[in-house]
Amino acid sequence: MKKMITICALALFGSNVQAQMKDVTVTLQPTASYNWFDKNTAIEDGVMYGGRVGFGFGEAIELRGVYEKSADLKNTVDGFNVFSNDFVNNFNSRSVDVERIGGEFKANIPTRGTFVPYVTLGAGVQKLKVDVAAVNTPSNELKSEQIYLGVGLGTQIKLGNRLFLNLEAKNTIFNMNPASVLYQVGQNQSDIENWLNDNDNTRMYNWSVLAGLQLYLGGRSPEEMSPLDRAYRNKFSGGLGGFKLIFEPSGSYLDFDNSTNLADTYFLGGKVGFDLNNYVGIRGYYYQATKDEQISFDFDDMAMYGGDFIAKLNVSRGLVPYISVGGGYLNVNQNSYTGKDGLTGAASGYFAKGGLGLNVPLGRNLELFGDANLLYTSGRNSDDLQNIISPDELKKHTMYTVGVRFQLGKTADNTDEILQRRIDERVEDRTEVYQDRIDELESELSEAYKNNDTRKAVEVIEEKKDLQRKLKEEKQEDTEQEYRKQDKLRSNKDRDTKESKDVSNDKKMSKESRVEMTPKELENLIEKVIQGVDEDSRKPQTTDQRMDRLEKLLLEINTGNYRENLTPERQENASQKILDKLNELDRKIDRNTDRMDNLNIVPQGQNEDKTVIISSGQAATVAPQTIQPSQTKITSDDNGNTVIKSENNNTGNATGWVVNEGMSLFTGVAIANDVSMIIGIRGNYAFTNSPFKFMPDLYLAPGKNTGFGINANVVIPFDVDAGVILQPYVGLGLGYNDAVGESTFAPNLVLGTSFNVFGGKLFADYTAHNFIDIHRISVGYKLKF
Repeated sequence: MKKMITICALALFGSNVQAQMKDVTVTLQPTASYNWFDKNTAIEDGVMYGGRVGFGFGEAIELRGVYEKSADLKNTVDGFNVFSNDFVNNFNSRSVDVERIGGEFKANIPTRGTFVPYVTLGAGVQKLKVDVAAVNTPSNELKSEQIYLGVGLGTQIKLGNRLFLNLEAKNTIFNMNPASVLYQVGQNQSDIENWLNDNDNTRMYNWSVLAGLQLYLGGRSPEEMSPLDRAYRNKFSGGLGGFKLIFEPSGSYLDFDNSTNLADTYFLGGKVGFDLNNYVGIRGYYYQATKDEQISFDFDDMAMYGGDFIAKLNVSRGLVPYISVGGGYLNVNQNSYTGKDGLTGAASGYFAKGGLGLNVPLGRNLELFGDANLLYTSGRNSDDLQNIISPDELKKHTMYTVGVRFQLGKTADNTDEILQRRIDERVEDRTEVYQDRIDELESELSEAYKNNDTRKAVEVIEEKKDLQRKLKEEKQEDTEQEYRKQDKLRSNKDRDTKESKDVSNDKKMSKESRVEMTPKELENLIEKVIQGVDEDSRKPQTTDQRMDRLEKLLLEINTGNYRENLTPERQENASQKILDKLNELDRKIDRNTDRMDNLNIVPQGQNEDKTVIISSGQAATVAPQTIQPSQTKITSDDNGNTVIKSENNNTGNATGWVVNEGMSLFTGVAIANDVSMIIGIRGNYAFTNSPFKFMPDLYLAPGKNTGFGINANVVIPFDVDAGVILQPYVGLGLGYNDAVGESTFAPNLVLGTSFNVFGGKLFADYTAHNFIDIHRISVGYKLKF
């Protein structure tokens, strides 16, 4: 009860807690724990101390090495109530040294609140040392080792930007022989032997509570990461951001332990999986052994399959080392497999593995990789693995793998666009007053054009230009401040060039404003500008841009040096020509605005896209198009009038009521009595008045006994808003499948989804043929044809 109360208190405790650091970090943590040993261990309760060193991968995942050592623990017979008084009275309590070395996986739950729980899962080797020497004789240490499994639940309290207090409840499970702790030379062992004969429980549970100070080195806290920071991190870590699908054709060489009958061999196969972010990913793999220790397609009767957890040690575009931890199953056909020296009799079994690897980028979506792993298997049967005691029971094998990695994911956000949005957001509030006044001046200017009021127009243009200049200066100031904050933005040379260019342009403008012209030359200039504005109407320029040129000329005539060369009459005539042209362009803007306003109030039902279906000898029938709606674009013609164009985005090919959405290529695995990789093609058809989709497919299962399947399935998709999951679907079908040791003509059940990458063309699904006979997992890509 005392242990449970302590554990519950730790699980509910937490204040001022926040999530971990971003990026890849190094973690250091000294620890101290109080342990309640299983009474059958004959070890008294006490304290252990140690430390943890490892890596953090983003906010959620950590991998670390663990070391713990006991502090003044002793063996004891208290609480047994099975030994004779003589044995208890003559029992000499001795020191017991407990040492644990292992690894641990830690999963944080970044809740951003006051309570941030985490769970741990680890394993390692426990070493026990007990002095079994008789009384008054030299020390004689008895050593033993046990494999342990540890599971923990904890919470964190933030003490500083990089310092956290961890409080954790933990259960450490191992198998051991209690005699290894109770035995003493010269003592009557009959009581121990009788107790051991009556008690076959060697499973031990060691409960503990732990406290540790965890320090993070490197990385940044989540609150320090702006959207621009995250975009630059993704840009310089491969160019893809967030979730990525991974395909890895690869080959391996496995050097088996000499104490087994397994012959060293090559394996061919691959991995399929995904990266959750820039740091961690999950892989599933399948490999088939080749014969005679040669690389070939002559496959042997041995395969391996399983899964790996991948953790990258940096996120650069260069060489990226990574850690892999996982496990799987080694499947050996005992009836036909021939091992070393021509002997048969090798056994299948589970394995655990871990190792290091290196990624070599060749492009945004392509990498080479290689890794080396240690595999551990046991000679025990699969149903007896939980009774492993010592690491001496494990067999160690070495596996080397090389391959090519294809990455499919969303392109990282454009850093220039994010920077521009950030600048716009900063200036938006401060320029609102300016913009309101500019809008008022536009209205006054339009009125002045209609009234041919040159004086009023010049005053308004002067004030408008002054406000626009101030707006530009403030935006330029904010832009330069943002650029100075970012390490990866424009160089000083680029800014100097831009500033130099701006100064040059200003000087040129000033120089042009001092040009002296005769009245005749000025009249010709005005005619050329107006003629140029008319010619520009056929170019991709807005009416506002053409009006801006005329307004600048009007300002120069009435306030600049041109004014000194003109008589009042010539000045008035020149201004009137410009005002007439400005008034004409202003009316065009009003007409276009009215047309767009009318467009917006057209009833939606009148704008629906239609598909016309004509059969031979029949009248045309109109059916609503249900694939993709059309898009409306608004442009201007050569005369500045509004033109409305409608375009349909549907990329499918309609034939009657059926729309061909393209063909898919897929790969995966089929599982029944045997396991085999599959490759196949799939058709994709939609119907104009139905949400259902028809998906026929054909696949091959290559191997010693090549199989195949032909299926016709109908699915219905569902629209959801769940991040990378774009459109799940479920369906039924019928097919003939002769693969992986099963042959069936029966119904199919389909469950799958498309993914929100590359326009939703990627998909993954599960098909149960005859519901339970053959299980098929497929991952593929839909093409446009």
